[in-house]
Amino acid sequence: MNSDECPEEAPAGRAETGMVSLVMGSAAIALYGSPFLHFLPPWLRYFPVYLTVPLGICAIVFGFTVLYRMRGDEGANRGRARAGVALGTVALAVPVTLVVWLSWTLQR
Repeated sequence: MNSDECPEEAPAGRAETGMVSLVMGSAAIALYGSPFLHFLPPWLRYFPVYLTVPLGICAIVFGFTVLYRMRGDEGANRGRARAGVALGTVALAVPVTLVVWLSWTLQR
């Protein structure tokens, strides 16, 4: 019996779940807590904060890519991809809000 005669076997493919987006968004949010780790040297405490924006952008891009690929699939679970996009958006909104507030404050 070859593979053409057995229709119930699906081809081995990668399931799109959005886990990468969720992990990157969670990591971006978690890195905001690194300055509060006082037992580390200062250069090691503040370096991870610079990684939050790239991780947030990657979480948004990967999340929207997975959501685009899931389009039309009624049984797909989009929760992880949506959570990754939301966490990535929050990770980007914090520095943008801080820069806008600082520029507005320093102009006065």
